[in-house]
Amino acid sequence: MITADQLKDLLERADALNHYLNIDQKKVEYEEEQLRTQAPDFWEDPKRAEEQMKKVKGLEKWIKGYEQVRRLADETQLAFDYHKEQLVTEEEVDADYANAIKAIEDLELMNMLRQKEDPMDCVMKINSGAGGTESQDWAQMLMRMYMR
Repeated sequence: MITADQLKDLLERADALNHYLNIDQKKVEYEEEQLRTQAPDFWEDPKRAEEQMKKVKGLEKWIKGYEQVRRLADETQLAFDYHKEQLVTEEEVDADYANAIKAIEDLELMNMLRQKEDPMDCVMKINSGAGGTESQDWAQMLMRMYMR
């Protein structure tokens, strides 16, 4: 069973996401960008239209992600309150808490990896260097670890 402190931490993290993701500003931007897609000459330039639609979808992804976090956090709080009145079991409260934490962590990770370089691929080379068979074995272990 979760504690009141864990619930408080969950709600604070959800509120912090709203603050540092600027969700209110993103909602305003989304409405403005959505209006631009309704212009009569919008589809005349397909490249520009595609860029605009990517921008709209990106904003929508952030807004929907936060709304899911907020909904799950509120459901967890309700389940916690209903557990006090014995209307909900401990397992249901714990399941709601786990779902809310996962959603928050997913959105926080998405926020950390939002730079334009983050989705790019990379090339990594592992050299054993000077050390004989032990360094070769270590390099091989590292390669297997990264490959999996």
